[in-house]
Amino acid sequence: MFVFEETKMPRLVSITIEGFRSISDQVVINFPEKKPVVFIGENNSGKSNIIRAIELMFGEFHPKYKKLEDYDHYGRDTSNQITIEATVTGFSERLGRRGEFSCGGFKFEAKKGEETKFSAIQAEDKNENKYVSSALREELLCVVVNSEQNLNFQLSYSSKYSLLSKVTKAFHDKLTGDKKRVEKLKSFFESIKATFMEVEEFNVFNENMSSIASTVLSNMTHALAFNFSAYDPSNYFKTLRVHPTEHGETRAFEELGTGQQQILALSFAHAYAKSFLGQGLIFILDEPEAHLHPLAQKWLAKKMFKMAEDGLQIILTTHSPYFVDLNYLEGINLIRKDSETTLNINQNASSLFNHCLNTASNPQKTNEETIVPFYANNSTSHILSGFFANIIVLVEGPTEELALPIYFEKLGFDPTEFGVEIIGVGGKGNLAKWWRLFTLYQIPTFICFDNDYKEDDEKGFKRKDALKAIGIKDEELDGILGIETWSISDSFCVFGTDFETTMRASFADYSDIEKQTIETLGSSSKNLIARETARRIDLGQVSDGRKKMEALIRQIRSSSNPETFACQSR
Repeated sequence: MFVFEETKMPRLVSITIEGFRSISDQVVINFPEKKPVVFIGENNSGKSNIIRAIELMFGEFHPKYKKLEDYDHYGRDTSNQITIEATVTGFSERLGRRGEFSCGGFKFEAKKGEETKFSAIQAEDKNENKYVSSALREELLCVVVNSEQNLNFQLSYSSKYSLLSKVTKAFHDKLTGDKKRVEKLKSFFESIKATFMEVEEFNVFNENMSSIASTVLSNMTHALAFNFSAYDPSNYFKTLRVHPTEHGETRAFEELGTGQQQILALSFAHAYAKSFLGQGLIFILDEPEAHLHPLAQKWLAKKMFKMAEDGLQIILTTHSPYFVDLNYLEGINLIRKDSETTLNINQNASSLFNHCLNTASNPQKTNEETIVPFYANNSTSHILSGFFANIIVLVEGPTEELALPIYFEKLGFDPTEFGVEIIGVGGKGNLAKWWRLFTLYQIPTFICFDNDYKEDDEKGFKRKDALKAIGIKDEELDGILGIETWSISDSFCVFGTDFETTMRASFADYSDIEKQTIETLGSSSKNLIARETARRIDLGQVSDGRKKMEALIRQIRSSSNPETFACQSR
């Protein structure tokens, strides 16, 4: 297996952003080694602005000469200073008058009416070098591929910062290191040029073109001539072209879907990073799922995670749970907007361990070394969809998960409209576990369960664990575990002895409709029966069930209130 040489690979370690676009106060993003960095969050939360800040520092244009717009300053207030500071490692270019310092980072400062500052930071003494050479900047450059970007750019010579330009320059540098090989190639190409000159029409056209050009441009020093420069020392590999193929046939990039183009760009970047040690690359994909079906998303995510482990520095923004893997917890960044400013919530094994420890009824079971693998091994894409919710409602299983949204919608509350995700966790014992994860990321989380304990929780340990996690006091636990009908609070809901029994007692016609549903479906699946019965229940009439569902809706919606959540997460 290919292994990168750690000391030679330039990479971005962290970036601090302040006063840039939607970011008022400092936002710090860390980039753990050999792990993908994933930005998740609502639209307009600021994910793209973080990407733009990285691109400003490590993109094609020199930051010092980048023209900023009013909207680049926070609040469109040009009196607000933009400050972006990046920490890096692995650079070979030296700093200082005698080259006694290594490069530890870069700093960018911009304010309307003042000269933009961009400097390199000396790793040893933290002093700033105001002059940043192109050679230093080019040691680590970023490539951004978004859902609208055509692959033609990255695999062309339209800019020296395109992927193909970088690759051919790397080829050129390796080739020119051997003078004998250069002379050999020149000799070969002189023979090739002589063959071209044997075409009479070519010679005639070349002479006419030069004659006409010299007449028209008589006052200029330049003329026109055909020049085969494929093996000119300044341009050895520029005749190389990259084309997609299908069944051995060359295809145009325009024939590919956008999703395919993103995958090919990623493959090209991976090959570049693996082939040329010492030339750093930050590869950024903006919403890679946008043009891929779910199975292709899963496949691409798996490939991307492997490439990150291989050493390619990958950053992506996503709205898909397939690109969230708890094995790479340190790289997951939940981007939110609060009071009109962008915030970042980032966790690691230590913070997850401490949160579990502080909210566990039996803390001896928690272990910092195994906490991340434990969560990763038990997660599913459905559970991880909670990262994209404004409010999460955790329920025991598919019965409540399928039925509750129907009751809510009939009462005018569409969960999807308000960003409410109802997630079945597979039993009472998993409620506390996922409550701990989501509340760690400050996502308001409400739990629902019943007191049917015959098979799942005879002694009540699992329900007590969930209740104690959300802050219920010990003296209140037994009373809650003994409830045989509805109980709705600001952080949990009990469906009595079980969901179906409570529904039958709450709606006068539930039992009759349930029997009809069973006959119609010809199925004994209680999940499907509960869902279809919910669809047939008339909630237009006043009933205890309707009142309770309305009360549940109110509590779920109010759980997004910061004061309520503060009580939840203690």
